[in-house]
Amino acid sequence: MNYRWQIRDRAPSSVVNDLARQTGLNPILLHILHQRGITTPSEIDYFLAPDLSTGHDPFLLKGMEEAVTRIRSAVTAGEPIRIHGDYDVDGVTAVALMVRVLQRFGACVDAHIPHRTEEGYGLSLEAVEKAHAEGIRVLVTVDCGISAATEAERARELGIDLIVTDHHTPGPETPQALAVINPRQEGCSYPFKDLCGVGLAFKLACALEPPGTEPAMLEFLDLVALGTTADVVPLLDENRIFVKYGLPQLGRSRWPGLEALIDRVDLRRDRITATQAVFNIAPRINAAGRMADASDALTLLLTDDPFRAAQLARHLDEQNALRRKMDRSTLKRAQEMVDSQGGVEGRYALVLCSENWHPGVIGIVASRLAEIYNLPTVLVAMDGDDGRGSARSIEGFDLYDALSGCAQHLVEFGGHPRAAGLSLTRCNISAFTEAFECIARNRLMDRDLQPVLHVNYEVQEGDLTHGLLSDLKRLEPYGAGNRRPVFMLSRIELEGTPRRVGPSRSHLKFSIKCDHDYPLDAIGFGLGDSIDELSGRWADIVFAFEENEFRGIRRPQLRIKDLRKVSP
Repeated sequence: MNYRWQIRDRAPSSVVNDLARQTGLNPILLHILHQRGITTPSEIDYFLAPDLSTGHDPFLLKGMEEAVTRIRSAVTAGEPIRIHGDYDVDGVTAVALMVRVLQRFGACVDAHIPHRTEEGYGLSLEAVEKAHAEGIRVLVTVDCGISAATEAERARELGIDLIVTDHHTPGPETPQALAVINPRQEGCSYPFKDLCGVGLAFKLACALEPPGTEPAMLEFLDLVALGTTADVVPLLDENRIFVKYGLPQLGRSRWPGLEALIDRVDLRRDRITATQAVFNIAPRINAAGRMADASDALTLLLTDDPFRAAQLARHLDEQNALRRKMDRSTLKRAQEMVDSQGGVEGRYALVLCSENWHPGVIGIVASRLAEIYNLPTVLVAMDGDDGRGSARSIEGFDLYDALSGCAQHLVEFGGHPRAAGLSLTRCNISAFTEAFECIARNRLMDRDLQPVLHVNYEVQEGDLTHGLLSDLKRLEPYGAGNRRPVFMLSRIELEGTPRRVGPSRSHLKFSIKCDHDYPLDAIGFGLGDSIDELSGRWADIVFAFEENEFRGIRRPQLRIKDLRKVSP
C-alpha cells in the first residue's frame, strides 16, 4: 500500500533523561510510553507491572448492586436463571464464564445463544417469550441487550427479571430492565469504559463472590483473556491486566475444551501470545457461530469430558476451514463488484450487497476490504427483502456516529466506532448507500484516504540490541490501544542479495549491515513485489523489532512494514 509515514513526536529529552534516572529504563522505551500518555514513574510502574489487586471495585458499575442481589436470591430460592449471549468469541466466552460461575454457586442455570441466520443478533422478543414458556425467572444478557428496550418491556410484562450486561454503545433509549450494567451508560461512574462482554461478565462474577472470601474467580481469566483479545478492545487498564495474567493461564487451562483447542492448533502452552489467541484460537470458536450454530462452541467450553472436547475441537477446526474458503470467495466477488463499479477513485466509502453472501463471513470480508481500500466499508447479505450488514471503519472515522446519521434508512444498528452491525430492507439500500457516502465525504479529507503508517521512533542501527528486545517485551501484551512499536531506519545498506521467499514467492527477505557481529535479518510478509525498491542496495525501512527463533536459536529480526529506495 502507498503508506504515508508519520513519525510521532518524541518526548522532551530532559523529561526522558529524568525518567531514565528515576526508573533505570531504556530511553527508547520511555519515549514510547510517553507517546502513550504514560509519563510518571507511578504510571510507568502500573503499566509495566500490572497487578490483579489494582482492579476496580465491580460495585462502581451502575446496576451491579441490583443485579447481585437478584441473582443471589434466585440461587438461594432455586429459581431458574438463563444466560443469553452473542455468537462471537466475546459472547461465547462470557456465557461459558457465567454458567460455570453460577453452577459453582449451586444455581439452576442454562444458556442460550441465538442462531445467527435464524434468530439474529441480540435479545429478541421470541427469546423472551421462550424463556417465559420454559419457566425462566431471571434472564441475564452478556455482550448484548443494551438496545433491547422493547424486549425488556415484554420481559417485565411476563414477570421475568431482566439483567442486561453489555459493553456496546447505548442508544437513545435504555432498556427498562431490573438492572443494566454498561460502563458507557449515563450516570455510571466506573472509571474504565472499555471492558468487553466477557470482562463485564467477570466483574459480575467477582461481585457475586461472598464478601471476605478468597477470590476464586481468577481461574476464569483464561476465558476473559481469550474474549478480550478477540473483541479488539483497547488492551489498557483492566483489559491489560486480564490479558497479562490470562494468557499464561490459557496455556495451562483447566477447561478440557480450551485444552483440546490449543492442542488442535498446535500451540506451545508455555508461550501463548495475544496474537495467537486472536488468529489461532478465536477463529475456531467464531467459526461455529459464523457457519452454523454457536452452541457447538459453547458446548466445547462447558464440557468436562476430554474425549467430547477433542471431538468438538476437530469439528470447529473443520468449520473454520470451510469459513476460510468462503471468506476467500466472498472477498474475490466483492473486489470484482468494486472493479465493475469503476474502482474506488473518488469514493469515500463502500457499500456492497449480494444475495449470495453468507452473513457469518461478511464482517471478516468487510474488515479486509476496509484494509485493502482504506475506506469505511459495509457489506450486506440479502435474504429476500431483508438485509443484514457488517461495517468496518478506518482510522479517524467514527462508524457508529456515521450510522447514527443514517438511522432513518436502517431497521436497527449497533456497535463501536470501528465496527458495527446493521439491518435494513431492500427498498432502503440505495438511500442508505447515498447517505453513508455523503457522511463519509463530509468527514474524510483526501489525506485520510491514504493509509498512515505510524512510526514511534527513528533508531540507529546500534540501538537494535537484545537489551532493547527485552525492554520491549515489557510492553506486551500487544493489541488495540497498545500496538507493537514501529521503528524507522534511514539509509540502511543491504548485506548480500535480497530475495523473494515463501508461497508464491510473496515475501521479501534480506539482511542489513550493522555494528553487530552479524548482519540483522529482515522479513517483509507480502512485500515480495517490493524487491525493486532494494535494487540500489540502500533504503529507508519501517519495521517492528522482534525476536525470531529458528532451531532453538533466538536472534533479533526486523519485520518490515514498508520500505523506500534511497540514493547511496
